[in-house]
Amino acid sequence: MTLLVVRDLRKAFGGVEAVAGVGFSVGEGEVVAVIGPNGAGKTTCFNLLGGQLKPDSGSIRFQGREIAGKPPYAMFRLGLGRTFQVAATFFTMTVRENVQLAVLSHRSHLRRPWVPVATLAVAESDALLERVGLGALADHAVGTISYGDLKRLELAMALAGQPRLLLADEPTAGIAGGERHALAELLVEIVRAGGISVLFTEHDMEMVFDHADRVIVLHRGAILAEGAPDVIRADARVREVYLGSALEDEAAPREDRGDGAPC
Repeated sequence: MTLLVVRDLRKAFGGVEAVAGVGFSVGEGEVVAVIGPNGAGKTTCFNLLGGQLKPDSGSIRFQGREIAGKPPYAMFRLGLGRTFQVAATFFTMTVRENVQLAVLSHRSHLRRPWVPVATLAVAESDALLERVGLGALADHAVGTISYGDLKRLELAMALAGQPRLLLADEPTAGIAGGERHALAELLVEIVRAGGISVLFTEHDMEMVFDHADRVIVLHRGAILAEGAPDVIRADARVREVYLGSALEDEAAPREDRGDGAPC
């Protein structure tokens, strides 16, 4: 079953077309990577899919319903989850409270008057935190936890919406060493077990080629190539515009890499 269908998606800023007629699909349970050099249009494309931006033209159909231009909260309630390059959380609240807000938002309970939010969805929130390995940090203020744990928290918040499709924009950006790969393994384990489809961007080619079922390559706002990881790895055009330098970056010392750079 096809879950997401994108057709001729376009978005320009001034005279620059950041997304120029992009079209692709994501099947149910499929893990699809979107790669490309900085400035290729990956994050703009994700912001169009997640409702952070409205497209100039084109179609986005999710579970057979046209969703182009809908606001992020509507996407969330329809079953389209989202994580960001820079984790979006409430730093002055506890880890559990952040997940509670996400759960209650999905249920449309945030407008109920005179009900203390701290008493709602506690068990469900704690279960989500255990799922991402943060059960022991439930009562900690978000501002006191590590960046890797912050990324895990953002994943728990996205899962609170019971997504059919998760948009993950560089899910391991800014995390180094074994923690980076542990988070990648956790993400894939959770989505595969839950039958969740994933569309993710990533500069870590090891993560892309190890975990993606299919790879889409963007270049200058358009799709340059699309196919299985082995096909993309061998594509001469992809190697010329991106993979050559990206694979060199993978071999470079961690401190020389540009993880988390805007794209």
